[in-house]
Amino acid sequence: MKLDPQIVAAAGSALAGIAQRMADDLGALETTVAGPDSPWGADESGSMFALAYQSVLGHALQALGSHVQQLGEAALDLHTQARSIAAVDAEAAAGLTGGPS
Repeated sequence: MKLDPQIVAAAGSALAGIAQRMADDLGALETTVAGPDSPWGADESGSMFALAYQSVLGHALQALGSHVQQLGEAALDLHTQARSIAAVDAEAAAGLTGGPS
């Protein structure tokens, strides 16, 4: 199996960027639907809808937040793996050439 540490690190950076964009979008969504200017209005039917919607919304936002966190952790894991691959490669190369490890 061949793993290029630079490609693995680049994938980690790309995934971190996706996680950050998701976090930004999630924050914007929360501001829109939970802020003072609710999108469903302040009339009676809008208020009734808001009660039902917000109970479901809490669960949805929690799930989306969990996905963002998992993507961030995966990005960090890819960076850690890239450093490990580079270190193992350097140690193996030093062992082959008789240089310092």
